[in-house]
Amino acid sequence: MNDLKLPFYAKLAFTLLSLVLIVTIARTGSEIIIPLLFALLISIMLLPIASLLERWRFPRGLAAFTSLLLFIIFLMIIIMVLTKQMQAFISDLPQLESKLMDTVSSLQNWVNVQFHIDSSTQMTYLEKLAMGTLGTATSFVSSTLLSVSSLIIFVVFVLLYTFFIMLYRRLLVKFLVALFAEKHKETLLGAVERTRSIIKSYVGGLMIEMVIVAVLNCTVFAILGIKYAVLLGMMAAIFNIIPYIGIFTALVLCMVVTLATSTPIASLQVGIALFLIHLVDSNVLFPSIVGRQVKINPLVTIISVILGNMLWGVPGMFLAIPVIAIVKILCESVDNLHPWAILLGEEEKPKKLKLTRKILKK
Repeated sequence: MNDLKLPFYAKLAFTLLSLVLIVTIARTGSEIIIPLLFALLISIMLLPIASLLERWRFPRGLAAFTSLLLFIIFLMIIIMVLTKQMQAFISDLPQLESKLMDTVSSLQNWVNVQFHIDSSTQMTYLEKLAMGTLGTATSFVSSTLLSVSSLIIFVVFVLLYTFFIMLYRRLLVKFLVALFAEKHKETLLGAVERTRSIIKSYVGGLMIEMVIVAVLNCTVFAILGIKYAVLLGMMAAIFNIIPYIGIFTALVLCMVVTLATSTPIASLQVGIALFLIHLVDSNVLFPSIVGRQVKINPLVTIISVILGNMLWGVPGMFLAIPVIAIVKILCESVDNLHPWAILLGEEEKPKKLKLTRKILKK
């Protein structure tokens, strides 16, 4: 039977309808999709450990459980390191807000004297800025503490999904193979293997990069004598995972907190230190540790992070790049979707141009 050929407007209508349905399903099913995606990333990252334990004659269930237990222990160590400073930070929030408002008032008077700008003209904007950063911090912490039960349930489901994905990974692959025709088996298995390899390299490299950046941040902040050096350093490293947008968010938060706990000069030093560490990270650490496993152009990266935030909030910003990477692999594996893979990927240099340069050099 010949393939049905549709006119361009019909293909466009079906494409737009499919996108609308995908977005609708993603929003309505976020409570199960987000934990599943996090579990998929964690299971891919823990898969080498589980495979190693299985080669050591561990039963598959015990290997999956042991790998997950090691991951939980790693998370608990990080939480224990942060807990002490987080408690001190929460208890100091009212004083931090008061000091920040005093600092803002001093800066406002300085601007009025130096630039002859009326204080009343600055008041509205400056108060909104201050209240928008630390003024709402108390309510944010309160809402976070009230939603602890929801967070615990989310983490428990992520861990459960991770365990069962590692336990039944072969069953899931068999299901995918049985779902498609025999002629597509090789293409499907290739796409699954590429997805596993790229996501493992990306997520694993990202974790190593985050640890190194956290150590650099905490060390520099401690040398500068910044209060909450460990908390701010690790927070900035976590935000750094979000491409492009994360570093600016971390920069603003760290500078504002430092301004509330120290002097404007110290706040400026924190901003310069974070910027320099980010330059080292983006030009040295990221290319050498993470590499260019996920070959997605910067425009698509920024758009995907923004869309991830619009769709799923902060979890969507973290999941944006791995999801786009999986979509790109699927588009590369399907001939009809290959143009989308070109759009998502990076522009390659023409081989003829390289050959011409070699000839000219000779």
